[in-house]
Amino acid sequence: MSSVTIAAPRARNLLRLFRNWELTLGLTILGLMVVSGLLAPWLAPYPPNQIDILHSLQAPSFSHIMGTDFVGRDVFSRVLYGLRIDIFVVAVITYAGLVVGVVVGTVAGYFGGWLDAIIGRVADTVVSFPFIVLVLAVVAIVGPGLKGVAIGIVIVGWALYSRLSRSEMLAMREQPFMLATRALGYSNSRAIFRHALPNLVRSSLVYSTVDVVVNMLVLAGMSYLGLGQQAPGADLGSIIASGQSYLLTAWWITTIPGAVLVLFGIGVSMIGDGITQGDLSMATM
Repeated sequence: MSSVTIAAPRARNLLRLFRNWELTLGLTILGLMVVSGLLAPWLAPYPPNQIDILHSLQAPSFSHIMGTDFVGRDVFSRVLYGLRIDIFVVAVITYAGLVVGVVVGTVAGYFGGWLDAIIGRVADTVVSFPFIVLVLAVVAIVGPGLKGVAIGIVIVGWALYSRLSRSEMLAMREQPFMLATRALGYSNSRAIFRHALPNLVRSSLVYSTVDVVVNMLVLAGMSYLGLGQQAPGADLGSIIASGQSYLLTAWWITTIPGAVLVLFGIGVSMIGDGITQGDLSMATM
């Protein structure tokens, strides 16, 4: 078979990915937000906690493109720094739960028996427990702040990935290539981590795009209630909460950070939809 014949399907697959406008737009939105957060110290026109009472509650203008809050802090600068914190924390807690859940679920599905039963019951218990109540319980033990919220989310988040990976592993372990690993005398660790995991992690990665949005909303909600990021630090939830009393007179303090939060959710959701459509289109080739 010639190299031209082999390259043609790859070129078609690449073209299909470029034509996947949802994935492209989602990556663009998320990429701009991630870059803005990473470059916050250079992009922010003012320090995020700089107080300027003489310019408090100023509407959006050239000098303050997102306006100022009730003590004169620049909302744009605070949004950049808040976005930086939120994206980092959400990425860590989401993908920490993904790694733990995928590994645990894969091992349970591969070996089965009593190990599968124990892990399955633990995961079912965690999933059935009220999510927000568990996060609040952890915060009550650890104390207000991002640490308690992150621990609570990870405690719950791994269970869904575990169940998803387990169900796929139960079917995959009977596939010919997995049976061949046993016939060739491969170790269990090699069969699981080298042959099984690369083939079942994709569905968990697609689901993680939904989980990222949920975790971002939970993090913002905890900060809105005063249980997340503590003053004088800022994240999107605490910025939104700080402008609640001024919603009718200084709408920009709450509305603009809320719109950024919504835009983040749209971008991540479009990435998930784009990946799914890309998988389906390649499967039909």
